[in-house]
Amino acid sequence: MWSYIYDKFSRSPSQLKIVKKMISTGIKVTKSFDNEPVLMCGDIEIRPNTLAKAAETDRRSVISVINRIANDDKLYPFFSQLEPVANLWKASVKMGLGVIEIIPESANKPGIIAGISSIIAKHNISIRQVIVDDPEIVEDPKAVVVTDQKVPAELIPELRSVDGVKGITIL
Repeated sequence: MWSYIYDKFSRSPSQLKIVKKMISTGIKVTKSFDNEPVLMCGDIEIRPNTLAKAAETDRRSVISVINRIANDDKLYPFFSQLEPVANLWKASVKMGLGVIEIIPESANKPGIIAGISSIIAKHNISIRQVIVDDPEIVEDPKAVVVTDQKVPAELIPELRSVDGVKGITIL
């Protein structure tokens, strides 16, 4: 799907920026009762000028993107299924939860999350949430693991030993 998206929007950097913002925040395109395309974040309607401001572009570019998506047989099925996700990692510390930030050597290397998860489980700590940045959207992707309790600092060397891990931060 990424190659198709790049093919459709790469000639317009502002439109590609809008598309990436939509994907990263879970803003979907649906059709209203009168078959007009509408931006939605969950069940909340988003106005084109709001997305334009967030993407640092103009309203006309957003409207153009919405219409292109709504009229494309490959894009619309994808963009009509996007959903926002509650990312707890910044609030987790305030909630008394643990947070592990993982910097990969390469975001495409398989097994990093599996290795981290097995170490956490071995120490009888439950995982509440895992959020992984998509390397197509984020320049320096990372993963964040939210646990049901603070993670002891003694685990850092063991977590760093996982193949493909460049760095670990425990918050």
